[in-house]
Amino acid sequence: MAKLPVEKIRTDVLVIGGGGAGLMAALEARKMGADVTIVSKSKVGRSGNTIIAGTGMAILAPDPDAKDSFEIFRCDTLRSGKGVNDRDLVGLFLEGSPKIIETLISYGVVLRKQGDRWMRKQAPGHSVPRTFTTDFSRYPYLSRGLSLTEPLLASAQKSGVRIVDFAPVIQLLVSDGRVCGAMALNKKTKTIMLFQSKAVILAAGGGGRVYSRSNNTFDITGDAYALAYQAGATLRDMEFVQFYPTMMFSPLKVTISSPLFGEGAFLRNARGERFMGTYDPAGDMATRDIMTRAMFSEVMAGRGDRGNIFMDCRHLSKDMLTAKFAELLRLLAKAGIDPLRDLIPISPATHFFMGGVVIDRTCETPLPGLLACGETVGGLHGANRLGGNALSEMFVFGRIAGRSAAQAALRSAFADVPAVPPDSFGSGDISLPELRQRLRETTWKFLSIVRSREACEQALDELARISDAHRYAKIESVFDLVASYELKSMLTTAALIAKAANQRKESRGAHFRSDHPRTDDERYQGSFYLKKSGAETVFEYRPV
Repeated sequence: MAKLPVEKIRTDVLVIGGGGAGLMAALEARKMGADVTIVSKSKVGRSGNTIIAGTGMAILAPDPDAKDSFEIFRCDTLRSGKGVNDRDLVGLFLEGSPKIIETLISYGVVLRKQGDRWMRKQAPGHSVPRTFTTDFSRYPYLSRGLSLTEPLLASAQKSGVRIVDFAPVIQLLVSDGRVCGAMALNKKTKTIMLFQSKAVILAAGGGGRVYSRSNNTFDITGDAYALAYQAGATLRDMEFVQFYPTMMFSPLKVTISSPLFGEGAFLRNARGERFMGTYDPAGDMATRDIMTRAMFSEVMAGRGDRGNIFMDCRHLSKDMLTAKFAELLRLLAKAGIDPLRDLIPISPATHFFMGGVVIDRTCETPLPGLLACGETVGGLHGANRLGGNALSEMFVFGRIAGRSAAQAALRSAFADVPAVPPDSFGSGDISLPELRQRLRETTWKFLSIVRSREACEQALDELARISDAHRYAKIESVFDLVASYELKSMLTTAALIAKAANQRKESRGAHFRSDHPRTDDERYQGSFYLKKSGAETVFEYRPV
């Protein structure tokens, strides 16, 4: 492959990631007076999981009739996280939550109303209705998150934020122990882009596509974790991967809204039996980790149908379904499904990473010059995330990260960007797509809903074999080079999940070990922190 030309850009604050967290961070940094650039591997505003999100945001909003409080929301979050949440981040999240409504409205986001009041739904795991949604009536149901990202993008462009699309970042640049920029490959201009910046915000999402069964968008491949890890940042809780219970793969692929359970929907197995009450006292309002394992257990016991369990909405009010879930009804109708008549076939899918980069109250990481927000970050959700807390998190911490980065940039000078050539990949005839699929099948087989020591070790052995084969992958274009870096990120992230899952010899939240099925608070009520040390991964356990 021919040598690529180099393009240089200098900016006060560089935001990596074009979804909701990155846009919010960029807007807030720009509001503080910083020169801001967003660089994204896809198109900004259409990158990452925000566009396919159901737009449900759990918010502690002032309302005398809501019967909600800081302490109730805090207890719900800690209970879902199985006691290993970062208490400081939980407090910061709840303090910042009420400001989200007015912040989003100021950027043009329209929230859904019922009469003259904001509409609230109650999702599983929440004690009260506190989930707000946008008015997404103008958008396709499968991309209703555009009702969030389009207004944010328009506001960012209007404020003067520089936008760089289709340029995946392949490396963070570090000088004298401080992050001073990033290197990207621009797929449109076929150039290497060197960004020189005073502060870098990592907001590139999670890693759902590391698994073969996922409801994430195609570009969510663990890039943020791999970039941070390779640069020397500290990560935590990488064993905690959430699997969404209500994904329909056939006759169409769509996430079935979990707030349906709050309206009275429930699960049945292939025999027509309700079963959630035998797994948890909360029944069909149990948290996602419990529901997912219950579904998995029913299928493994032969009570599933081609891997599926069923959601039953047939007893619900037609008026309620039409008022609150009209778009989902229309989409299901196109596939020949009427929830008032038919059971909805569903099965689990990889959904969200609770683990990620370590941050403090200002969203700064232990690696100077690097900040992070959104799903890239670990700690807030503990061992399992409550539905609706992800979008709220990315806006609360995106706001903090943007302001912190701007403040740091405006009092700092630019550091010299080191001359770092891109990795050289061997030229062979092995197919990158085949290696990618092999990796994704490995993680689903060994590192998904049920793990064990043996499974973690088998996963690491297979990942090592894929990594060896990667050296002989066929690379003939910039697009192949981008795919090769993406595979490298996926391999790094998958290995971190396997190593972290092997460290935690208990079952807690979304992490279930068949060889250690009990929760062990005496030994494991805390977090495993990890970082790179030479060619090794070093772990440190810290109790809550």
